[in-house]
Amino acid sequence: MSIRVALMKNDMRNLFVAISAFSVLAVGGAFGEEARQPVFSDPSLGSGVEYRLVFDSDFSNSAVLDAESKAGLWRHEDMASSGNSSQHRQSKGRRHAAWYDRYRDQTAFIRDGVLVQRGFVADSDQPDFVSRDAGDADRNHAYVDPDPSDAEGGEVNFADFELHTSWIDTFAVKEMNGERVPVQRDDVLVSKRELRGREGFADTRSPNITFRPGTYFEIEVNFEGMEALAHRHSFWLMPATADRVAYDGDPGNGLEIDIYEHELSVRREGAVTLDNDHQKNEFMLMKCIGGSTNPPTTFNELRDDGETLIQSPGINRGWHRVGLLWTRDRLTWLIDGVAVVQDSKLVPQVPMYLIVSREANTGASRGGGSTVLKADGDKIPRDAGLLGRNVATPENRDLIKAGRDEVLVRSVRAWQITQ
Repeated sequence: MSIRVALMKNDMRNLFVAISAFSVLAVGGAFGEEARQPVFSDPSLGSGVEYRLVFDSDFSNSAVLDAESKAGLWRHEDMASSGNSSQHRQSKGRRHAAWYDRYRDQTAFIRDGVLVQRGFVADSDQPDFVSRDAGDADRNHAYVDPDPSDAEGGEVNFADFELHTSWIDTFAVKEMNGERVPVQRDDVLVSKRELRGREGFADTRSPNITFRPGTYFEIEVNFEGMEALAHRHSFWLMPATADRVAYDGDPGNGLEIDIYEHELSVRREGAVTLDNDHQKNEFMLMKCIGGSTNPPTTFNELRDDGETLIQSPGINRGWHRVGLLWTRDRLTWLIDGVAVVQDSKLVPQVPMYLIVSREANTGASRGGGSTVLKADGDKIPRDAGLLGRNVATPENRDLIKAGRDEVLVRSVRAWQITQ
């Protein structure tokens, strides 16, 4: 379905843009003029407007991953120190089936000029390894997933291993005298115990980069190396607000924007075709999650059925550009320059920050069922993922250990609309 040209042009005339606050945040090698402007298949998205590059994370320069460098554009979330991790973590260092606080050099690193995001399985192959779920921990118990497909992957016991993965973002908050305030790039790094409300200090590094309406985001990504099931890759935005008003029922006060979530649900060799000849692994989930908003999640205005789980043939082959155009009045999601999702109901008006992450799903839900794993407190962490598969099986862990589950990112860029 083609995008609504008249509505989009009206958006461009009425943008709320904080241009004066930005300088171009760019590192890496020189790139051609064509890379300085986004490329859209629908000419209405570029007609009569100009896009000014304000964030250029070119991973050919490893300095982008160093939050202590003046050129650093990302910080590594460890689910431990920063105040904003508390909304995601289930225990210190962990979210659902994954740990984020160790093995950073093995889970997010530069190779041949691109970012590699993959998992790392710590187990008895490491000298003196002891899982933090061993002993009296709730998750020290063996189970077989009731889904026959996951049951074939083998018995799971979190006391036998730790699955580590990566999460990088552009913003963090700290607790100061009972309030949440942004971590500044030049804050002096100290331990949480030493922080104690001291101005100019923080217990984590952060580039403190946020964005406002009137921005187009785009990632260049390659999923060819993904093989483990339910090891999701996500490119998303969260509110950079310190007053906890997000998810209050007013989408303008902030909500989660998933530019995409992507994971595999069947082995590549077993990815049977659907009736419309698209493969089961070729789904991109592109939406907002609004909590108590009405509607609670995006209704895709470009489709009569409102679907936001988008089949994208060929998405697991070669490089692709996935983007989000965020104006004051609507959000438009794009794959390789083609608009596929649009939402004019759930549109944040507050500053947002970027996240590029890999997340590990257990396939467990609150309800459970004959073939659905039932979450049980902390014994089986709840995260059904997109399609209900379990990353924790020995079969999936073996793929990760063998280096057969990598996502490559060439660049992440953001442009502001200047007119």
